[in-house]
Amino acid sequence: MKGILPTYCKTMGYAILTCCIFLPFISFIMGHINDSNFILIKAAIKVLIWIALFMIFMARTKNENEETSAIRVKSLCYALYLIFIYYIVVLVKGIYVGDLSGADSSGLIVYMVFNVICLEYSLLKHKIDKIYKK
Repeated sequence: MKGILPTYCKTMGYAILTCCIFLPFISFIMGHINDSNFILIKAAIKVLIWIALFMIFMARTKNENEETSAIRVKSLCYALYLIFIYYIVVLVKGIYVGDLSGADSSGLIVYMVFNVICLEYSLLKHKIDKIYKK
């Protein structure tokens, strides 16, 4: 799986992600978030976070090759394993607490976070391995 977005989308994705983290706090402090628009803002922030994570994951690297494509596919597999473990833990916690609604709230965002973390770790590991094998 090759990256389909230009390389600058990775930086732009991290910028959008940073804005999505801090913007709700700033908006709340300034009084822009109230009961009538809370659900709309929450949904918009979730969509923006997902788009930013997708941009980070699908952005091409500087030296895109078949190894990078293999790393991207491998990170998808690792993320699937991690989301399975995460979902089981959340379900068991929900059963223990008595509230299963937490298991259905943000599974897709958590999956994309796992994808990005696995991709970044694998790319960095590959780069370090390449340096030390010379």
